[in-house]
Amino acid sequence: MSVEEHSKAPEAPPPPPVREAAEIEIALGGDAIPQVKVLANDPKDIFAGVPACWTNADARVFNLEAPIGERKSLPGDKSLLAFASPPSWVKQMVEASHVNAMVVANNHSCDLGPEGLAATVTEAKNENLKIAGADAEDPWKRVEVIEKSGRKVCLVAWTTFLNDKGRKQKGCLEGAAGARVARAELGPKGLNDIQTELGRDGRWDGCDARIAYVHGGREYRAQIRPLMEQAQAASAFVDAVIISHPHVPDGVEAVLSPASKGRAAGRSVPVYKSLGNFVSNQGIAWTPGMSVELLDVGGVPDPIRTVWTRVAVIARLRFGWDAGAPEHAPPNKVLYGYTLAFTDRLPPLSIRLRPLPSGADDPVAPKLKKGPHPFADLLDGKCRVDSDAPPACDGLKGAAVATPGGEAPELAQAHE
Repeated sequence: MSVEEHSKAPEAPPPPPVREAAEIEIALGGDAIPQVKVLANDPKDIFAGVPACWTNADARVFNLEAPIGERKSLPGDKSLLAFASPPSWVKQMVEASHVNAMVVANNHSCDLGPEGLAATVTEAKNENLKIAGADAEDPWKRVEVIEKSGRKVCLVAWTTFLNDKGRKQKGCLEGAAGARVARAELGPKGLNDIQTELGRDGRWDGCDARIAYVHGGREYRAQIRPLMEQAQAASAFVDAVIISHPHVPDGVEAVLSPASKGRAAGRSVPVYKSLGNFVSNQGIAWTPGMSVELLDVGGVPDPIRTVWTRVAVIARLRFGWDAGAPEHAPPNKVLYGYTLAFTDRLPPLSIRLRPLPSGADDPVAPKLKKGPHPFADLLDGKCRVDSDAPPACDGLKGAAVATPGGEAPELAQAHE
């Protein structure tokens, strides 16, 4: 080697490319329940009138409230409320809704037993369907919902309980048939599990924006405080928290994020306390001439005659990054809001999603404003936006609460 060659300085690596500004909007729905009368509808018809914000979003997510499998495999005991999502119906739902990912961690995850949970994971893999909340190896595995303009939005999901107890539940939690469901039970142990799993090394590698989707609460009632405590624990690691299960809608609350690894403390993080039902047959007996209160039968809420089981919250999250923001940087803009939808029932079996406007001409909206707290509050909520308007509440600098709200859980958590 010559003296000249030896004295040459090594070439400097090329500078990283300057990243352009980016914006991604995600729309999230609540529970899609494969009840018999739901299965009798063509999903294309169900979604034909869905609010435009759903189809116009960059990506879409909802909760599939049952394992993937045939109904003939359900338990023979008809007193048990159990569901199954036939593979052909799931495929039609994916095509009609244009969903990018489905959550499969919920209290019905084990309705077909450990084998049904494993079949769900296998079927999703065969159909290239992204699912969150169950996996052959890591049920807390993050799902990459979308990548756009070099930015990636990821989601993790879990349930707070399973309907099935004993050996069946144990098999779904431990992977007896080859797949496990993610669960964080209410109370200190669950909070510790959330901190451990969401803070695990490598959990969010390569992700720019992060969402947690939690399944739990008290059916047909306002969200309970233990669920909001889980949401605040999750807020240390994510940019938004979504909750489903109560089957009725609830508001959105900004919580103050505690310190964590990878996200700054003191951020305002939006928590959607309940998205309600997205696709279901509940509320079928309600008509515009009936009360908009929570109707009871023997002191227990009646989902068939309660109108709020037909009101869906579509959560809308818009993440933004300024030009030049580093690779995998958290979004420096988080705007959030929600759009309301309503399920029309047309005899004998038609189930149709449509926008729920606030105008006086709508046969339902004016009545809903006379309903009880917290449901009626959604009609005039500050973060509510029409389907064609962008979300406008500030998800980083909003009026966050240090102690999240939520009702005291004086009733035991209900099982559907």
